[in-house]
Amino acid sequence: MTDIDRVIEEAKAAVMPFESWERLTGESGAAYSAFCAYRDFGPERNIRKAVDAAEPDSGKRDKRYRVWRNWSTAFRWRERAAEYDRYTEKLKQAEMRKNLEAQGEKYRAATGKILDLVIKKIDTMNPVDLSQGNVPVYLETAAKVDRDIDERLGGNEGKVADAGKQGQLLFGPEFEGL
Repeated sequence: MTDIDRVIEEAKAAVMPFESWERLTGESGAAYSAFCAYRDFGPERNIRKAVDAAEPDSGKRDKRYRVWRNWSTAFRWRERAAEYDRYTEKLKQAEMRKNLEAQGEKYRAATGKILDLVIKKIDTMNPVDLSQGNVPVYLETAAKVDRDIDERLGGNEGKVADAGKQGQLLFGPEFEGL
């Protein structure tokens, strides 16, 4: 490598982000292709497994293994593959987080619609229709729903959980038709 090539490579490295699992300066196409086969073999990878999968001719495997082992040392395959694994794991985690957030939005939209129906029903209820028997049920249900929402949204610090009970909404016949 000439001095000018080295200066260009250093300038590129300073300006452009570089991922270690990309082709390295001085790494031949064959060596990089072999690294990709090794890298893509997964967390249980080793050179022998990658060579066996890449080379159908069993007579050529030992020679290829020696070449790949030398490339592995020269081009830090183990470290580069581990960095690639960490990178792909971060991508998976970001995708899972995005999916969970989307599910949360759907949940909030659905519960918002239910709450709108409940408010509509409460607004149309005649207080005379409330009996001494159903007022405690409505209050208990409202408190339980409030606790469940706090719990699901992570706001249950310092609150006592209602151990062993499944939450359910109890609606009387006066909610029919909504």
